[in-house]
Amino acid sequence: MLKEAIILAGGKGTRLRSVTRNVFPKGLTPVKNKPILGWEMEWLAREGIQKVILATGHLAERIEDAFGTKYDTSFGSLNIEYSVEKEKLGSGGAIKLAKDLVDGDLVIVLNGDILTTASIDPLVKLHEDLDVYATMMGVNMVSPFGIVHHENSLVTKYEEKPRLPVPIHAGVDLFDTDVLNRFPTKGQMEETIFLELVKERKFGFHLISDDVFWMSIDTQKDFETANKTWPGLL
Repeated sequence: MLKEAIILAGGKGTRLRSVTRNVFPKGLTPVKNKPILGWEMEWLAREGIQKVILATGHLAERIEDAFGTKYDTSFGSLNIEYSVEKEKLGSGGAIKLAKDLVDGDLVIVLNGDILTTASIDPLVKLHEDLDVYATMMGVNMVSPFGIVHHENSLVTKYEEKPRLPVPIHAGVDLFDTDVLNRFPTKGQMEETIFLELVKERKFGFHLISDDVFWMSIDTQKDFETANKTWPGLL
């Protein structure tokens, strides 16, 4: 049964430095009066998670000061543990370092800069039905540009930054705990274990519907958009 999560919260958030000013880590960036990590933990608690392991690095002490060892959400309390990088390990290395804090057979891993209202249940069900080692959550990409449709040198339709039928990694993955042993000690999971699992045909994929809110907060523009459009959690 899925009860634990690892949040990757160790990055420097270089592209968001105009907001953080390097005074607080990216995960503490406020969206509608709550830090991104706070919203993520609200979401995880809503989805039945009971323990969160925060994989930290840059300004780790600020995150620990903010959340302590127990965090109260609108959906119940979460037990919080910390896995702190002493050097930059990459996403794969950060998870490998945190793996000994995982107690159960399943763990959900998410980037510490996303907001979503998606349900985790379909991800877990697909994972179990497929009998795979990992299952990725995907989302159709929102175009960063306006899309032009044309015919006979005339614009027939213009769409401003539409959602495209092109799936991307949503920054949320479900793993059998045993597979965490195969993660690199240093390096990106996307460049190592992901490729291995794809080759073995042991990597499931669950696409969330276009009407589900999802966004990654990477830049000041994303930060401004999130503060306008994030609907919160019910």
